[in-house]
Amino acid sequence: MDNRLFIIPYVANHGKIIMASQLNHVISQLEVDYIKESSNLEEKDMAFTCVINDKIIASAGIKKIWNGVGEGWVLATDKIWNYPLTIAKAIKQNFEYVAKSNNIKRVQTAVRADYGIGIRFAKWLGLQNEGLMKHYTLDGVDAYRLARIF
Repeated sequence: MDNRLFIIPYVANHGKIIMASQLNHVISQLEVDYIKESSNLEEKDMAFTCVINDKIIASAGIKKIWNGVGEGWVLATDKIWNYPLTIAKAIKQNFEYVAKSNNIKRVQTAVRADYGIGIRFAKWLGLQNEGLMKHYTLDGVDAYRLARIF
């Protein structure tokens, strides 16, 4: 196994594979019931999947909300912890490319207030904290709204 990273276009089946796997964090598992239909994340040239050794490790993208505004998302298996920097750098590079090439001026996301790694990752991607949303998640946990203007 050579551990080379391949970036391929995201299709709904990738999301199904990730959600059927052990997810990267127990907090992510709480959202699986909500996401159920990974096909709603499939949007041409707006999402991609990271594959190493013929295994899907993570998918990420931007779901267009309306013209110029999108919601950033990431789905990852627990295998991401075997390649954390490789996958993080790929997501960062492709995040900027997807936003700019699709004329997205604002990318926003919600990150659970109790998910420190997720908050740090969003900030590393250049998103800024815009505030706390009380009782936001399916299980009633607060979440931060983070956004980046391009």
